[in-house]
Amino acid sequence: MKKIKSEQNIELKKKTDFLEEKRKKKIRIVLILLICLLLFVGGTTYVLIRIKKEKFFKSMEDEFPIELINYNDYFFSNALTLKDKKVYQLNNNKFEEIGEITKNQNIMLIKDDYLKDGYFLIKDTSYYIDYKDIEEYTEEQKETTPTYLNYIPYNESVKTDSTTTIYSDTYEKIITLNKGIELPILIKEDNYYGVLLNNKLYYLKKDEVKKINKTNTSKKHTNAIATLVYHFVYDVNDKAEGDKCRSWNETICLSSTQFKEHMSYLKDNGFYTATMEDLSLFIDGKVQLPEKTVVITIDDGAFVKASTKILEELNLHATLFLIGTFGKPEKYKSPSLEIHSHSYNLHITGKCSGGQGSPLKCLPSEEIQADLKKSRDSLNGSTVFCYPFFEYNDYAIQELKKAGFEMAFIGGRRKIMVGSDKYTLPRYGVINTTYVSDIARIVNN
Repeated sequence: MKKIKSEQNIELKKKTDFLEEKRKKKIRIVLILLICLLLFVGGTTYVLIRIKKEKFFKSMEDEFPIELINYNDYFFSNALTLKDKKVYQLNNNKFEEIGEITKNQNIMLIKDDYLKDGYFLIKDTSYYIDYKDIEEYTEEQKETTPTYLNYIPYNESVKTDSTTTIYSDTYEKIITLNKGIELPILIKEDNYYGVLLNNKLYYLKKDEVKKINKTNTSKKHTNAIATLVYHFVYDVNDKAEGDKCRSWNETICLSSTQFKEHMSYLKDNGFYTATMEDLSLFIDGKVQLPEKTVVITIDDGAFVKASTKILEELNLHATLFLIGTFGKPEKYKSPSLEIHSHSYNLHITGKCSGGQGSPLKCLPSEEIQADLKKSRDSLNGSTVFCYPFFEYNDYAIQELKKAGFEMAFIGGRRKIMVGSDKYTLPRYGVINTTYVSDIARIVNN
């Protein structure tokens, strides 16, 4: 009996398990169907809402344009390209790609009516870039206007046909345009022409362009440049400084009043005070400088503070030829001064025969080279020199060339011309009996 009952219980359990499994299966099917229904209803509703929403905004666009991106947030007047970027130009109110500007280029941008479309105009051009992959250019900018903006363009231009490659001042390719351009020639290098684009100096390869005659300017340029040489200038309000200055050398000691009269004459009469780079290019016949151009130099490095202050006040430029033992270049730092070599410690009398006996004329080459190297190293590799006491000979010139100098100044009281010998550049000495009328005669004749 027990065996029969046990078999009955097993059979009953099987039936119960089967019915339970069948019930669960039905529930799962119902749930799956319900989920599918919900997904179908939800998806259909979303699509209908989206279509309706898109139609709504589409219908509102003409009346209420919606700008999804605020392009002002991406605009920088002074920008740096983070990648190679396409350059565009407007044609029939549409932007067409015309070239490419390379990575890490500093460009000036301005806003116009196409800012709303995400395009920024490159300053002083008709070219655009889009808002992507640029950032603000944060490097400290020069306080003064680039000197090349003072150059007189030649009445010759460069012209390209269907393509143009533009190079930097180190002759690296930075912009390519699949169109021709025509620009005035500003600088004539051996293998390149310098031109202005985006108010910056760029270069085009001579063998990639045509040179054409073109009336680009009516401004006159100079054929000869006077170089003035000053020494000591003391503050007229500092009696002790004045007494000390005169005790050093009264003849070359000027008051700040006298120096300012000289500089004010140059400023008021529109003279451009050229840099050493300007002068070097002029001598080589590579640039045209304004008709009224002068070079101002200051020798030694003593009593320079008063003259520097006046130069800064009038926004004029001068070159200080520094004796290394007078002080470190940092002591004289000014936007109105560039600093070059007057030797490190060769400004000593009686070392060689003749004149004041400048050591540069006869000391052993090893001693001279050691001094000149020390001077150049302290001046960030300067290649411009001023002979102590204006004294030189063939040996001195040979030593300068050996040391890496490329220009050197003497006295001579005559103007510098195109083609002048760069190792014997003349200057007009200014002393305490030099009046404004003398300066006017020197620079204008």
